[in-house]
Amino acid sequence: MRPIGIVSAIVAIGLAMNVTAPEGKKAQSTDDPPKVVKDRVIAQWRSPKGEILRITGKAKVLDGNTLVFADGTKVSVSGGMDAPDLEQKGLIGESFYPCGKDAMEFLQKLVGDRTVTFLASKDQEPNAKRLRGQCLIGETSLGIEMARNGWAIAHHSGNAAWEIIARENKRGLWRGKFIEPERWRKGDRLPGE
Repeated sequence: MRPIGIVSAIVAIGLAMNVTAPEGKKAQSTDDPPKVVKDRVIAQWRSPKGEILRITGKAKVLDGNTLVFADGTKVSVSGGMDAPDLEQKGLIGESFYPCGKDAMEFLQKLVGDRTVTFLASKDQEPNAKRLRGQCLIGETSLGIEMARNGWAIAHHSGNAAWEIIARENKRGLWRGKFIEPERWRKGDRLPGE
C-alpha cells in the first residue's frame, strides 16, 4: 500500500463513512449551527492502526497560536509554527507595532465564522491546557498560512519553505525586526521594547 498524507486519509475515511442520526434523533439540518464533534479516525501512515483525534466545529481565536472550540477545548494552530504572543512588539523602521496582536487578527480573518477541523495524535496528555496538532479549514492548513504570510516562524522542516517565502517577500513579521517568539517568552526584547 502506498503511503498517503493525513489529510488525504481523513478525507477518504470521511467519504467512506455513512453517518446517520441515531435512531429516534433528528439529523442536524444544514441551517443549524454546527456543534463541536469529537471522534477518532485511522491514519494509514501510522502503524499499527494510528488513531487520530479529530475535533470539528466553530472555534474562537485566542492568539496567533491558539484556538478554543465552543466546548472549551483549547488547541494549538500548528505544532510546526510559532506566532508571537499578544503583547509582543515588532519594529518597522523606527516604530514599534503590535506584531502579536496583528498575528492574532490575521488568524481571525483566516478562521472567520468557518468550521475548523483539528487533528492530533491520540497520545495527548488528557489534562493538557492546550492540545497540540494541526488546524484546517477545509484543506487549508492554518499553520502553513500563518507561516506563508509571515505571521509565524517555522518550528518544523515542513513549514521552512513557507517561512522562506514570507521572509523573501517581506510579509508580516519579516517587514521589519522582531525577536523569535520562543526567545521573547524567555525575556529577550528588542532594544527600547
